[in-house]
Amino acid sequence: MNKSYLIQAEIMINKTHPIALKLIQSALEHTQQLEQLLTEEAALLKGKSPALALDTITGQKNTLVSQLTTFANQVEQILATEKLSKEAGMPQYFVIAELAGIDTSTSSANWHKLTDASKNCRLLNEQNGACIHILNQHSQRILNILKGKSQTINTYSRDGRAKSNPYSRTLVSV
Repeated sequence: MNKSYLIQAEIMINKTHPIALKLIQSALEHTQQLEQLLTEEAALLKGKSPALALDTITGQKNTLVSQLTTFANQVEQILATEKLSKEAGMPQYFVIAELAGIDTSTSSANWHKLTDASKNCRLLNEQNGACIHILNQHSQRILNILKGKSQTINTYSRDGRAKSNPYSRTLVSV
């Protein structure tokens, strides 16, 4: 590699690392808040809580997800300034920063905490989504029972054609 390129790369990383440090710290805080909201959401889904509480959490989650999306875009820009791909990512960025004599202990540790918290958020979100799906199925079954709809969608005639259940009738009108 050419010496002027290395000097230029060192100058650039000296400019981007303080920004990356602040971004990572902010994203870590947002991710920890999201983790807390997902935990609260899980508790609400397991109990009989008002829908308003879930709506409030959903709004807060959406705000945090929007901020984290902005963070992801900013990280991509930082990686691009160092001519790194998303795939090479921040670990390679930290190696370059260390080679330039920058102390990356805080930013690297926070990055690892951020990735761990993000993985936990994904797991919590998947669990909450599965719980919502089950609750939705349960509600749909109850609604079908109240409307008098059979749990089986169709019956079949002698010739094998599907037909509606002739014995279903509305029990309650909503």
